[in-house]
Amino acid sequence: LGRAGRLNEAEDLLRTIQSDIIGWRSLLTACRTYGNVELGRRCFDQVIQLDPNHAAGYVLMSNIYANACMWKDAYKIEKLRKCAGASKKSGRAWIEVDNKVHEFILGDKCDPQSDEISAKLRH
Repeated sequence: LGRAGRLNEAEDLLRTIQSDIIGWRSLLTACRTYGNVELGRRCFDQVIQLDPNHAAGYVLMSNIYANACMWKDAYKIEKLRKCAGASKKSGRAWIEVDNKVHEFILGDKCDPQSDEISAKLRH
């Protein structure tokens, strides 16, 4: 229902079946896709009620607010996430150079060739 944009019907169904966090997070994702801030907030409240440490819920709601240019609300959600101790996993990427696989973690410069590899990627 969420993918089809039938968000209110999806919410009614989730409430009827007393859904778990997966259902509410899925609907929260659909709210981001369709820009539904009000329903997104209700879904976020359900996600956080079920698991206050669920980082994806905070990130999704912050993105919904940011996409709606509601910057103060996005900031508040990020602050709530940090206070709850819900941490995001850093982005990762892998690249093979000369038959050797290099792992990159966002902000990490541990690979001795990271500057050289990054320079090649920019060109």
